Amino acid sequence: MTTHRYAYHYVTDGAASTPHAGHLLNDRLFRARGSAIERNLSPAPPPPVWAQDLLRIAKAAYLADKLSRRDRAPDRWTREIDLSIQLVEPDRWRNRAEPLLVALLETLTADRWEIRFRPGAVGHRGVPGWLFDDVPAEEVALFSGGLDSTAYAAERVGTAGGPLLLVSYYDPALKHRQEELLDAVRRLGSRPLMHRAVLLQSRANGVRLEPSSRSRGLLFLSTAVYAAAAHLASRVAVPENGQLAVNPPLTPARVAACSTRSVHPRTLHLVNQLIETVGGTVEVVNPLLFDTKGEVCRRALDAGLPPATLMATVSCGHPPRNYSASRFDHCGHCYPCLVRQSGLLAASGRDATPYERDVWAPTAGKNDVGHRDALRAWLGRGFGIREVTTDVPLPPQADASALLRTLLRGRKELNDLFARHHMPGSTGTPAA
Repeated sequence: MTTHRYAYHYVTDGAASTPHAGHLLNDRLFRARGSAIERNLSPAPPPPVWAQDLLRIAKAAYLADKLSRRDRAPDRWTREIDLSIQLVEPDRWRNRAEPLLVALLETLTADRWEIRFRPGAVGHRGVPGWLFDDVPAEEVALFSGGLDSTAYAAERVGTAGGPLLLVSYYDPALKHRQEELLDAVRRLGSRPLMHRAVLLQSRANGVRLEPSSRSRGLLFLSTAVYAAAAHLASRVAVPENGQLAVNPPLTPARVAACSTRSVHPRTLHLVNQLIETVGGTVEVVNPLLFDTKGEVCRRALDAGLPPATLMATVSCGHPPRNYSASRFDHCGHCYPCLVRQSGLLAASGRDATPYERDVWAPTAGKNDVGHRDALRAWLGRGFGIREVTTDVPLPPQADASALLRTLLRGRKELNDLFARHHMPGSTGTPAA
């Protein structure tokens, strides 16, 4: 297949230490100035160098991803990206880590990557007293303000232990909502709760950025790993229900990165292999992998969150335009919105979320029902082990049978959603 080739060299704020035939990338291309991402996550002392370099790699890959337009490729998707990255300890990453990183990026983006590591980066210094009177966090988890991460936080804040650190992607439109959800979570237990939001957006600087951002999940995850390593926490939780973690394609045209793979078991397996290979001690886990959306909602209710708080979470994959000025938080027609509806109805029997579009209305337009109709067709086809593993293979030791049972239960919740609106979903018997 013919691809479109891009070449970049990521450096720290200093000058490049080695010549490289490509565009220079650095942290000034992020909206957060300088190393604000690191400063917002690190107590004193700073994390080990491997965690610093992992975050540099994730930032470099994200910038290269956003600056490389897919519409210039012959197939309008597949790119060839040549990326050189300045690190503090490049030798630690060469050889064994390189193929793992390439496999990880190709799983996430469906592009072809060539990665090289260069010396010259400068290690970070700690920021004394930055976090919670220097009391280290015992546990770290990602928190988006969605149903899954809110449910997990609600469970964990009610357990005994040291401080729980939640790491979020900063979105001005979501800031107030996240704070309301965190207040609701805090009321459920006495465990200390810390929250850090990091701004990961890149600057346009007059350049048309690639609208897809398949590598953003790796950047988000690497920020949490950075924080966990700084706090000497042994793991990072990435809460995502099994339906959306596996995210099987609804149609034959949706393959590879056309369906998000940020929390797929293979992705997390490769991240953990990468960390272990460079001597890291943090493990990334998905504690909700074997739960459907409805089961996650029930866990949130059992943890003490009221139904109104569940409705206040934000799960949309395509937020309405003019989001900050809109009374709608959810488009109502994307796949995550439909899974959300099925989960809330399965757990509580109602969904009071205000959706911008009602895909179940007889007057719903053609542009509103594309995901609904694709989902309905998917529910009408058989689904078995082959469908779980064909698009993206599962890692070794994965419990494919348990994962299949989770996805079949999720399909049942989705079928019930269609039946509730007098629109049968599955027309066939699911494969076992």
